Amino acid sequence: MKYILVGIPNAGKSTLGKRAAEILKLPFYETDALAAEKVWRFDSFSLSSARRVIEVQKEILFEIVRKDESAIIATGAILPVDGGLSDILPEIGTVIHIERNIELARAAALNEKGIILVQIDENRKPIPGTEINMSERVVEKYATDLPVLEKIAHFTVENNGDIESGVEKLVKLITQTR
Repeated sequence: MKYILVGIPNAGKSTLGKRAAEILKLPFYETDALAAEKVWRFDSFSLSSARRVIEVQKEILFEIVRKDESAIIATGAILPVDGGLSDILPEIGTVIHIERNIELARAAALNEKGIILVQIDENRKPIPGTEINMSERVVEKYATDLPVLEKIAHFTVENNGDIESGVEKLVKLITQTR
């Protein structure tokens, strides 16, 4: 069984997923980190490479799904909707929405350095004034994505407390659905 974690940045998909995978002795995959490593190794940090990260995340997700093993997969926050996978995810695994209060997530995003993307010109030089704080922007986007995430999720795990209680809830859910 594949357990696919969806939610906003700073909801705890990666943190809870990794810890739950350790406890349950399951493989853990983080599609956005795997894709970013692959894309930015060969490309400059730009808006075009950010779009490419979404495409590579999709490729990575499908590679993981083809493996004949149970796993916990944390998707990038924008992958379900912007990656066009909202109809497909529920068919390829158990979708678990890691839900976090928007204000807690926003505060966490603003306290982190976050990912800053900038457009580059034809000489691969940054264009001043085109910087975007992706963590903040994606958290704001949550309001429009929330109905989609709620619709595609088989289950929801609330993560508004401490990390350990979130991990405990996720482990309990996965154990009950195995």
